[in-house]
Amino acid sequence: MSGFRVLSVASDGLRRLLWNSFAGDPALAELLGTEEGIVFENPTETAKDSSRRLSLWLYHVAEDEHLKNTPAVRLADGTFRMTPLVLDLYYLLTPFALSGVAGHLMLGRAMQTFHDTSTVRVTDGRPDGVNEELRITLYRRSLDEISQVWQALREPYRLSVCYQVKVTRLDSGRIDGSAPVIEVSAEWEPDLVRSVSP
Repeated sequence: MSGFRVLSVASDGLRRLLWNSFAGDPALAELLGTEEGIVFENPTETAKDSSRRLSLWLYHVAEDEHLKNTPAVRLADGTFRMTPLVLDLYYLLTPFALSGVAGHLMLGRAMQTFHDTSTVRVTDGRPDGVNEELRITLYRRSLDEISQVWQALREPYRLSVCYQVKVTRLDSGRIDGSAPVIEVSAEWEPDLVRSVSP
């Protein structure tokens, strides 16, 4: 169950996961500087500030079509909360290091972290807040597809990888007092059936 903060909390959780991984190795931590070196801005904005070293850009959000028809949620008072909006998040991960070697080290550690911790629970600490289990997978895109993203940014291509994060549920704010339709039946009325002669 998660409210509208779910996108922000999911991104913060991914950044914290990455920073904890980098902070465990002094040489790698120096490449990032601080947790604030991991930013959510797109690569164009990230490149404008040399203190930004890793762009974790949420570039696409899509409805998860496989979980679209989940039933409404029954609340304690007997009312129903409308079906949550189930989302898949797509991130572009791009290193902005001072050298090519440093960029490869950063990207390698980030990919290792997401591979080793492919499932992570994120919460915001509120009683009725965000509490989601996220699954992180490397999202295979062809070089041509990634190049289209960079063309849209009007930036020269940089080494980057895409990740899909699923599933996040954004709860509906709409409460319905009526029960959803559970069963519909029709009564059999034989006198309405006419026999047809062959």
